[in-house]
Amino acid sequence: MNDDTNERPFVVLLGGEIADLAELGAVRRDATVVAADSGLHLAAPLGLNVATVVGDMDSVNPTALAAVEALGTEVLRFSPDKDASDAELALRHAAALGATSLVVIAGRSNRLDHELGNLAVLFLPELRRIHVELRVAGARVFRIDAHEQPDTGLQFSCKTGDIVGLMPFGGDAHGVTTSGLQWALSNDTLAVNSSRGISNRATRDDVVVTLQHGRLLVTVTDGATHATA
Repeated sequence: MNDDTNERPFVVLLGGEIADLAELGAVRRDATVVAADSGLHLAAPLGLNVATVVGDMDSVNPTALAAVEALGTEVLRFSPDKDASDAELALRHAAALGATSLVVIAGRSNRLDHELGNLAVLFLPELRRIHVELRVAGARVFRIDAHEQPDTGLQFSCKTGDIVGLMPFGGDAHGVTTSGLQWALSNDTLAVNSSRGISNRATRDDVVVTLQHGRLLVTVTDGATHATA
């Protein structure tokens, strides 16, 4: 955990539609907010003031962008012919500003490549040592990289009965051990081409996941409103 006196919480807003803002949970109003292009449109419904808008500005409303820029919001414009998504640019910007904790809020879109890319960029080298939580489609998503945290792993709070998914990313995950899940793992391997890690259940309000080699995406979904598959 970060020392509160040194904490620099950030929120990064990505584009897309959010059907139910209540599913996002509480968002810290004292956080520094970075919007990736049309992620700016999520700020007002969430009651947030955006410090910086980052991207190629191909999907944000020009009038809305001009309005916040006139009020002092920093706008960092990039060429559409770039090698990184707006989400990646926004996350890198937050890291460069010294973020110690980071909540990423994303809506659903008609671009599957963008949605998959939003998961990939959680493993950016710049995000090492930053606590990152992605909120999308009614779920929270965390990442574990054995190179960063082989001993401490990931500890997160939830509710008993919440659905927890463990999905290897980029290759098999070895030495996976869990505490607080109905179907416990102990030094197990989760294959990248297997669905074994999905649809687990929390048995208490805090869960710990560690692994020795590889990477994992951990999803947490409200068990009271979503059925398991």
